Amino acid sequence: MNVFNSTLFAVNREDHLIESQVIKKIKPEKMLMIGSGGCIALSLKVIFPKLDLSIVDINPHQISHINKKIEAVKSLNFEELNINIKNDRCLNQNGAFDRMFQKLRDLFIHHVAEDIEIIKFFDSDTHDNERDRILVKWFSNENISLPFQQTFNEEEIFNTFGNEATKHGDFGSYPRYMEDKIICGLKKRSSYKNPFLQHIFLGYYKSVHAFPYMNANDKIISPKIISGSVFDVKRISSFQIVSLSNIFDWSSESLVKNHATFLSQLKKGSVIIIRQINNHRNWIDIFSPWFEEDSDFDKYWQKHDRSMFYDHIRLFVRK
Repeated sequence: MNVFNSTLFAVNREDHLIESQVIKKIKPEKMLMIGSGGCIALSLKVIFPKLDLSIVDINPHQISHINKKIEAVKSLNFEELNINIKNDRCLNQNGAFDRMFQKLRDLFIHHVAEDIEIIKFFDSDTHDNERDRILVKWFSNENISLPFQQTFNEEEIFNTFGNEATKHGDFGSYPRYMEDKIICGLKKRSSYKNPFLQHIFLGYYKSVHAFPYMNANDKIISPKIISGSVFDVKRISSFQIVSLSNIFDWSSESLVKNHATFLSQLKKGSVIIIRQINNHRNWIDIFSPWFEEDSDFDKYWQKHDRSMFYDHIRLFVRK
């Protein structure tokens, strides 16, 4: 099954604050990251305009998508950027994974919550006591698990991503995993401000300040774009940060080993950022001949990551 024949990810469901923290600490000249929906890369170029940032993506549709997003930012096309306007066909909704969340939202409204309740929950003028009441009502609904079961079951995931995307997770575990992660996010006191939750439940972002790139206008700076895999990147040793998203969730152990060997060309002190969904594979066992893990990094971001989806966010440091 060729999953790279369309746009899979309209947006990054990853928190750019993670990469931003590493950049502030490492102060790199050059950084490489997976393109995906482009949100992180474009935001980082706004925050760190002098950073020599390259993105790489094996899916040509993601590259095209990012270029379209840059044009939408330049023209302040807030509808395409999904800001304060619900449009399931807009640029920041038009991905295969994003359509799964559209289905989740529709099922949640049908089985669990009223649309007006969701709007009220994410309204900044709503009192915390009212938000608590809404959550109690949702969580006590006997159908609370149904939207997740019908959206993230094995068949739906296979039809969207093929059988590679779930190879390191237990069979049938994704509905409960996604439910637990999202409900945990909703329970946080500041959840109504969370742009990732807004995108899921409202179907749009409530502010142009949701992510730094959104209102950059003509100040938006395109990163360098590489079409291909990480192995196609020339002079990999010149990068001080390599952010790999969760590509190892899709990878065989032999492919991870190949990445580790290739990335061993990085210079001492350079770092790799790895995210993991619904699995606890300890990839440092493969990377340990060349890298050591900053375990405090994973512990910190498990508590503070706004995107909610990841079991682990690992930082490997070149020895």
